[in-house]
Amino acid sequence: MERKKRTKVINVGETHLTQLLFGILFIAIFLLIMYLFSILNIRKPTNVLYNAERGSYDLSAKKDKDNIFIQDHWIFIPNMKKEDIKSYLNIADYKLKPHVSDVSITGSGWDDLGEKATWHCTDSSIPKFEPFMNDGMRMISGAYMTKLTLNGDITNLYLDLGKINGHAFVYCNGFLLGNVGDSTKFKVLPEFSGGYNSVALTNNNNNIELVILIYSNQQTTRSGLNTTPALFYDNDNALFATLPTAFLSVTAFMTIVAIIGGYLLRKTFSDSKIFSFFALTILFTLFYIIINSNYLQFATPYRSILEFLCLTLAVTFSYSFVSFLFTRERANHKFANLDSIVITCCAMMFISLAFLDSRLLSTSFERTTIFLFVIVVTAMSLFKVIFFYIDAKNSTIGICAAISMFFVFFNMLISDNLLSNCPLYAIYYVLSLLALIIYFIQRYIVQYSELIHSSEHLRNVVEEKTMHISMINKDLLNTNKKLLENEEARKNVMSNVSHDLRTPITAIRGYSELLLQNGQALSEEQKAVYLQNIVKRSQQMERIIADIVEISKMESNGFKFEFMDVSLNELLDELYMLYSSDMRNGKKKIVLDVPDDDLLITKADPKRISRVFENLISNAINYTKEEALITIKAWRENEDLPLSEQKLHITVSDDGIGIPPESIPHIFDRFYRAKNSGQNVKGTGLGLSIVKMIVDKHDAEISVESTLGEGTTFHVIMKPTY
Repeated sequence: MERKKRTKVINVGETHLTQLLFGILFIAIFLLIMYLFSILNIRKPTNVLYNAERGSYDLSAKKDKDNIFIQDHWIFIPNMKKEDIKSYLNIADYKLKPHVSDVSITGSGWDDLGEKATWHCTDSSIPKFEPFMNDGMRMISGAYMTKLTLNGDITNLYLDLGKINGHAFVYCNGFLLGNVGDSTKFKVLPEFSGGYNSVALTNNNNNIELVILIYSNQQTTRSGLNTTPALFYDNDNALFATLPTAFLSVTAFMTIVAIIGGYLLRKTFSDSKIFSFFALTILFTLFYIIINSNYLQFATPYRSILEFLCLTLAVTFSYSFVSFLFTRERANHKFANLDSIVITCCAMMFISLAFLDSRLLSTSFERTTIFLFVIVVTAMSLFKVIFFYIDAKNSTIGICAAISMFFVFFNMLISDNLLSNCPLYAIYYVLSLLALIIYFIQRYIVQYSELIHSSEHLRNVVEEKTMHISMINKDLLNTNKKLLENEEARKNVMSNVSHDLRTPITAIRGYSELLLQNGQALSEEQKAVYLQNIVKRSQQMERIIADIVEISKMESNGFKFEFMDVSLNELLDELYMLYSSDMRNGKKKIVLDVPDDDLLITKADPKRISRVFENLISNAINYTKEEALITIKAWRENEDLPLSEQKLHITVSDDGIGIPPESIPHIFDRFYRAKNSGQNVKGTGLGLSIVKMIVDKHDAEISVESTLGEGTTFHVIMKPTY
């Protein structure tokens, strides 16, 4: 059974355009999210009136009760401790100590107190911190102070400090309301804090004096407040307290789903390492989100080390993930994994340095190193896909993964002044996971559909193959039977050929010897008879040899038919004239019936097609009695229909001995002769085999009708040219 081959044509230009559009779409989505994020989730200064004379903010009740962000006009006092606060009752008492006025809250904590910051009671313009021991660790401390005046029906307010590097103790009107932020020491079982740092304020005759005291490890960078403190009302406080936890739950759930999906589809990847690097990338990214967003309490130095570790490993594994998407394309390159090895070695070196000397994380080493590492690795990843593997199978997902890597990891380095503790890089991470999960689902559905289709196709193929094998077995049995029959026929034909050749050779030799020995004693009439017999026997030998040579030539690969337009009308007329002249003095007659106005043109090899009708007419003459009528008839069938549906029909009929019914299916077989054929003439049994071969080469048909003792008719049907 012949299989149809499907050829898949891939337009490289269209493929590259599709990949470019996917990349642009990803970038546009990320930029849109960044814009919306800056509008909805960034703390922006609000227009709250600051009374310089009283040194307080005047908060008036608003119908919409907007959230209030207090960024400026803070007072900062370094080296303040919990026991010091108990000695004072109001902010005015602290003005006797070295302090800074007009402080602004920046992302650098008390390392940067703002451009308007002014020092009092000291000649220094840089805070001088005095380390002290707390819970076995060297700490430094500082206090932020401000005053609020409430006007109207503002009663319940919650203070959210956002991101803190250190541990904060919040005092309102001299009372400790709560403590939030990092632990002052490392805890084996960290406390799940939800990443939201808020306390309820106590209203004292519409005046609120806030003191935010922060203890920080001496090795911590950017100690203090890193986010603008915000005042929330009941509803907003509940929302911002629960939203980060819900977001973390969704993030963790999608991470687990993505890992499970990747695990289920890992066998469809070209390299099993793809799943390993993918799983490690998203796991370390999730760990970074949990640690960086203060969902777990650590001492700040440990937090910095863990953040550095998670981010470095996530970037490294993500690069390997993108690289191993193209395993097949990299197989022919000797140093295909060299870049991944170099990046991994650099990451291990940075991590080792950070663990050997954690003080490096308190310098510009951390920010500069990780910033350059993220930019270089993500840029290399995107460059590698675009310039080396753009024509590869996984190039689209490679481009999207590289773009996602850049936005996720780059935004990890940006310290956002967040309204809700849902950082932008975590949102990018969730969206990338969502796109990947959708891709996994789509790929799984495609794989399942292909599996069902393949199973159905395989079942059909097995059935076809089984049927085909059954047919082959049947054909083998028939072929074996035919081989046995042909072997017997070959033996018979060899016997016949040797007999047929021996008979004329013996006769020729006998007549020749008689002429040589007794030539003078023979009469002219006897000599003529002997010579005629020699000629007839020679012709008989020539016919036998010609049949064998003819069938051998047609079976050879180099044999070609020379097709051209042939008029069957004229060809049959020439044969009729030839054979009618030969039978002029005999009792056998030949009749030709062809149309006068139709030449019956067909595409044929004139010599070979003439041989067909010569053999049929010769057989009709040979296998008839002394008195016989041979009829040749030709006509066009369906002449009223289009040419493609017309046929040229030729018959050669006789009223001879006929063919036995059991012999009719075999008369075109090689070396086969009917049982009654020896009554009139001996032959090789190759004549009709030659006829069948020639007819098949002309894409024509031949059949036979015969009645034993009454005669035989051969039908030849050919296609007309016009």
